Amino acid sequence: MSQSDKIGVLTGQAASDVGMPAITWTDGAVGAGGLGSGASGATAMPAGIALAANFSRAMAHTYGATVGAEVRHRGFDGDYGPTVNIMRTPLGGRTFEAYGEDPFLSAQTAVGWINGFQAQGVMADVKHYAENNQEGQYGVSPLSSAYGGRTFVNVHVDRRTMHEIELTPFQAAIQQSHAAAAMCSYNLVNGEYVCSNRTLLTTILRRQWGFRGFVTSDAASCHETAPDMAAGLNFDIADTCYDAPEVQAALADHTVSGLLLDQRVFEILRELFAFGFFDHPTWKKDSGLDHVKADERVADRAEEGGAVLLKNAGLLPITARRIHSIAVIGPAANQYIHGNGSSQVTPYLQTTALAGITARAHRDRIKVTYESGSSPPSAEALARRSDLAVVVAADTESEGVDKSCLSLAPQCSQSQATPPDPQDTQAAFGNQDQLIADVAAANRHTVVVLETGAPVLTPWREQIGALLEAWYPGEDGGTAIARVLFGDVDPGGRLPATFPRHAGDIPTAHGGAAEYPGDVNPVSDCIVYTASVPCPYYQEHYSEGVMVGYRWYQHRHINPAYPFGFGLSYTSFHFSHLTMTRGPAKGHYLAHVTITNTGSRTGIAVPELYVSLPRSSHVPEPPWQLQGFAKLKLRPHRRARVAIALTSRSFSYWSDRANGWRIASGCDTIAVGPSSDSLPLRVVISQHHANCRSGSR
Repeated sequence: MSQSDKIGVLTGQAASDVGMPAITWTDGAVGAGGLGSGASGATAMPAGIALAANFSRAMAHTYGATVGAEVRHRGFDGDYGPTVNIMRTPLGGRTFEAYGEDPFLSAQTAVGWINGFQAQGVMADVKHYAENNQEGQYGVSPLSSAYGGRTFVNVHVDRRTMHEIELTPFQAAIQQSHAAAAMCSYNLVNGEYVCSNRTLLTTILRRQWGFRGFVTSDAASCHETAPDMAAGLNFDIADTCYDAPEVQAALADHTVSGLLLDQRVFEILRELFAFGFFDHPTWKKDSGLDHVKADERVADRAEEGGAVLLKNAGLLPITARRIHSIAVIGPAANQYIHGNGSSQVTPYLQTTALAGITARAHRDRIKVTYESGSSPPSAEALARRSDLAVVVAADTESEGVDKSCLSLAPQCSQSQATPPDPQDTQAAFGNQDQLIADVAAANRHTVVVLETGAPVLTPWREQIGALLEAWYPGEDGGTAIARVLFGDVDPGGRLPATFPRHAGDIPTAHGGAAEYPGDVNPVSDCIVYTASVPCPYYQEHYSEGVMVGYRWYQHRHINPAYPFGFGLSYTSFHFSHLTMTRGPAKGHYLAHVTITNTGSRTGIAVPELYVSLPRSSHVPEPPWQLQGFAKLKLRPHRRARVAIALTSRSFSYWSDRANGWRIASGCDTIAVGPSSDSLPLRVVISQHHANCRSGSR
């Protein structure tokens, strides 16, 4: 290859002298849309957090395969996704894109998605590596915020926290599903921009994990040619520091050697050859190849399997025997609700909650009347004269800006749609918390459907009869929501993130600005040794350590509104007979548990397995950590024996002293139940010959 063609490969350009085509990408793992696809239609899937709520590797695989096929049909070689950053704060603007607060659930969801996606012949680019857990305050989608924005926040995080929390899903994406690429994020980690951080890009990614793919930048996160290339960055997606003049200048002044350039180009080509990029013609750009109806059904199944029933005082499922009239209330009921930013998809269709409920009610000859809620007296009057009131409420999340608070009130949304569409933003929906309270006061038979991208406050939860978290439900979400409400399917979702009782309960609320969104670094202290470090920038400390999400609540003995892993069914289940057997490899086990459907309806059970490791003064451990789960459908009065596999990693902690994973001596407790706060079955196993009281029940 000529030098000019080698340089071109660093930004995905065609290499004419060897007949290599350009490498093309689109954006966003919730559908074949994003900035790459522009306004062309595609299947808009439920949000990533809804996929995580499925607690299903199989659904993640099917979801990823559906997105992958549509990406290929648009002529792209890859997708900038999936997003696997851990939800450190529910205020985060991109929480909807990712897979919640737990590293294990996020990892398993990502592995399923990537395996399904890459099986379609297109490359996954797992992002945003690493510690890109916020967008910042006071900004506009999809750009960066002014206060603690992702482009100039310096995250201070210890190695153990980094490996056990944020890096876990990235490691799984690399080692278990062999993601073709990894995207380095905008932020600094411990004083270095990630895209020029040798520890992250070379020591951990390539040496410790054996990554054989290539590293892409986030848009404009490539700052300086020589440091970024030396650290391990291969591919600049926005031509901000690897365009031809910059690379040629670095070669001319010997800050980049010809050997280093060859190495970075070789790493890209090696992965392209291994992936089969050169084994087929450029993918045909023809969205007519989409299986539109089949893909829509996948989106509906993902929504039904991720919808979480949080409360039900006998109001659901809706039946024509009891209900003859329904009042659907709220501006969000008549809007297509979605996350904003680079992952946005132009949907093939838009089925709102109102449309879905109306169509389904028509089948049972139930009358549906709609009120936007703009006139509270009218909404209350409609609620009073209806058998059932269904209030649909929504928040707005967006790349580039975090929410300012967790209430369903206009002031909590700083986000702006891309392109601007004020009708689908929380800022235009009024005080939805007050609307819910007013409707519930008018009719005690009130159901609330939330279409949110993350946990929100639910101050009215004791006043209502049922609560369904539907997330951002995708293009045909109204149909799926109605099927759940009417009991055509069991609500299959479990919470991938904790719902707090109070705003002050969340993990980032206790440390002030230094915890989130960061303290401004005084200009006098700013280290301006390169043009890539802006001044002032924000210093942020992850002082919660490994106590992220439900671990924080349990460690601090804070009762949440709804705990991680929680979700109701229209039937009831009994968990019994937990036993442990050794697996085929050293340190591996199989946990067996019996699940019995004790109700009168077919339902979805999700047994969750948690591990409690020995605690010591120098290695504080969370009370419980999710390390396994299963999902099964059971008919009434049927039982099933379920096996959940555990590996040595399930019992390990990251040791800074050993610079690796270690199993502590002592007694590990394994517990199984329906949520992180309900673990009735427990058994103890010994590590390193510790004297433990073992048993099961």
